[in-house]
Amino acid sequence: MIDPVVSVSFRCALAALFAAAAWHKASDLPRFRATLLDYRLLPLSVGRAFAALVPGMEIAIATALLLPAYRWAAYAGLTLLVVYTVAMAVNLARGRREIDCGCLGPASRSPLRGGLLVRNTILMAGAVGVAMPLRERSLVWLDAFTVAVVVAVTALLWTSFWKLRALDLAEESAR
Repeated sequence: MIDPVVSVSFRCALAALFAAAAWHKASDLPRFRATLLDYRLLPLSVGRAFAALVPGMEIAIATALLLPAYRWAAYAGLTLLVVYTVAMAVNLARGRREIDCGCLGPASRSPLRGGLLVRNTILMAGAVGVAMPLRERSLVWLDAFTVAVVVAVTALLWTSFWKLRALDLAEESAR
């Protein structure tokens, strides 16, 4: 059993993550389609169709994580994260580190690295946490404040990490 505050914090953070991911992909769908096809895991026609569906799936997951049926959204998010992780792992095993992971959206490229598998594993653990049964207890105003702080700090850390990663990649490519 998981404390409701932990569950709500995970739900909100994952919802924000999936919403941002959907926005990045939808804002430059042709580039996302090219990135997805560059993984070379799907036939061209299937890859094109899948690329068109992914942002919608991510926004549906983000929305559903904030609704009473959030456990199903957690399972759907977990499934999508597993698919992403397997796709990255297959290409890393093939030695294809130069392809864009598709994580940062159209604004910048991020080549595949083993750290992305670790990151996705952590996100999958969060989705599993959301799906766990809740411990019964009343929520108070301090719980809402705690969730807000946890989500804000998580968003700041996530954004800072990716900004630093983008700077590191820019410096690396300048060499």
